[in-house]
Amino acid sequence: MTRIPGMAGGAGSSNVIARPATPAEVVSWDSLIASNPGGGEVWMGESYLTLKRDEGRYLVRHLIVDRTAKPSIAVGVLAKRVPLLGEWWHLPAGPDGEDIESVIEAAEAVGRLARKHDAFLVKIEPRLAVAAYPDAAREIRSRGFVDTVRVIPNPSTVLVKVSTDAEPGTEQADMELLASLGKKARNAITRAARDGIVVTRAAATNEECAALYRLLQETAEGRFVLRSEQYYREFWQRFQRSGDGQVFLAHRDGELVAGAFAMGLGQKTTYKDGASVRAKSGYGASHALQWEVLRWANERGATVHDLCGAPPAGRVDDKTHPLHGVGQFKRSFSAEITDYPGAFDLPVKPRAFALWTKLGDRVMRRLSLLRWKDPYY
Repeated sequence: MTRIPGMAGGAGSSNVIARPATPAEVVSWDSLIASNPGGGEVWMGESYLTLKRDEGRYLVRHLIVDRTAKPSIAVGVLAKRVPLLGEWWHLPAGPDGEDIESVIEAAEAVGRLARKHDAFLVKIEPRLAVAAYPDAAREIRSRGFVDTVRVIPNPSTVLVKVSTDAEPGTEQADMELLASLGKKARNAITRAARDGIVVTRAAATNEECAALYRLLQETAEGRFVLRSEQYYREFWQRFQRSGDGQVFLAHRDGELVAGAFAMGLGQKTTYKDGASVRAKSGYGASHALQWEVLRWANERGATVHDLCGAPPAGRVDDKTHPLHGVGQFKRSFSAEITDYPGAFDLPVKPRAFALWTKLGDRVMRRLSLLRWKDPYY
């Protein structure tokens, strides 16, 4: 049998151990996630995990990675059972860690636990910046991980600093935050206000959710796959009920011209969904919308807002990249693009993993679209 690094007796295995969270730890789950080295990932928060569980097609596992010389790390896991093969485990936007070695050790510890639970692979999406760890992908692969398809939609992104010296939510904080943005964004925000664009933080009612979904449909138009309106409505309403999300709508002369949804946990907020009309009446609305999101993030006490998706830094000026236009818009707020190492699978059971990559993954994707009219991941 092929030995997978880190699965048995690997480096650090005696010092880094994954275990199920206790009931008390599950109750305070979001606080534990927020205390992780990276400042917390909303994708591992309770709202996201329970949303995916309540869809009926995911299992949720709350894990703690205990480390001898460092604080423990909370790890949220989404799992699916595959007939004949066992479970695969996904660590959305994780695991966290102070550096690349800490991330790998945590992932390997989860892998050892996963094997005991009849899992055949563990999928990770570490959020360490490539600029700080240029060899991260190579180091991850050297420990037995293999490249895989991402699930969380921001392998490259734009991060906007939203913390201010002034007290969050004050006029002075707004002034400092606006001054920190790029000149193009500041000008567009100012013009939008002058042109009568009004942005509100809306209640996630069925009517408002339906309006935002219609905008998403108009923006998608075959360029990307949308899930059902019911899925988005439940997502937005659940996060807003828990205080972890907010719907934003922009109007001009009473007409809805743009909308967005953002969510947050701990030190981070994240832009998830957004759309705007293509008519000239909507010019500047997207900048005004994101400005209100940034103000909301500052008021929450966040330090950074993730604009969630951009071309890789090496292709920022490549007009053929599908995210070129989106990237130019987001970089008007903050010029730097942050690249992450990518997504990786740790084959916990090599034979089952080989069958999965050869046939199982393709079959399950197709079945999900046919049976549920929904992407598998």
